[in-house]
Amino acid sequence: MKIKHLFFDLDRTIWDYEFNCNEVLHDLFSNYVENKLINEFSVKDFIKVFHKENTSLWALFTENKVDKYYLRKNRFYKTLLSLNIDNQELADLLEEQYLSITPYKKKLMPNVIPVLESLYSKFDLHIITNGFEDVQNFKLKNCEIHHYFKKIITSDGANARKPNREIFDWALQEAGASMQESIMIGDDWEIDIVPAEKLGWKTIFYNVHGEDIILHKENTVEINSYLEFENAMLHFTS
Repeated sequence: MKIKHLFFDLDRTIWDYEFNCNEVLHDLFSNYVENKLINEFSVKDFIKVFHKENTSLWALFTENKVDKYYLRKNRFYKTLLSLNIDNQELADLLEEQYLSITPYKKKLMPNVIPVLESLYSKFDLHIITNGFEDVQNFKLKNCEIHHYFKKIITSDGANARKPNREIFDWALQEAGASMQESIMIGDDWEIDIVPAEKLGWKTIFYNVHGEDIILHKENTVEINSYLEFENAMLHFTS
């Protein structure tokens, strides 16, 4: 069946999460944290610990073990505790600043715009993201790429999160698409690719992290750069 629909993950697949967030974290450390330190922790320590705590909490959130409020209330608090700062008020301030500043960052993954521009006239493009609806929609509009996508599927809207089947089924329903005519594109092997492939989707694994994985060649193609995207699409369209 002819491919008609392409579903993209957003963070780390289109929007450069590490670059954008690290810029904000660097400023937060300089403006609010550095003068509170008792021991000699660097901005690199702060950023490293934040990503560790944030990743851990997002894993719990994905498994429905914590809610959005708990995640946002604790990721900076746990980060500060690791730096020997027990200060919930400061953690709340950092969270507020992080949420207000980060979505304004515009760095996208290398070479993604020419790819979206090329695909836009040939396929229906959509987003499937575990990110929160208000934040993700703002990012797309702020980066001036919202117009490329017909449907923005978020975990909030679907009331389900990748890797659960419900969000993939919801995405197909919202887009008016069938699995056979759709491709899932994402950077997270366990969250984006494996679950979609198990459901029968075709997938393109954007291996930006250089992971050592075993591809199932029939339904999955690996790329390390968007410069390889056109050839990847040939695997499914030729």
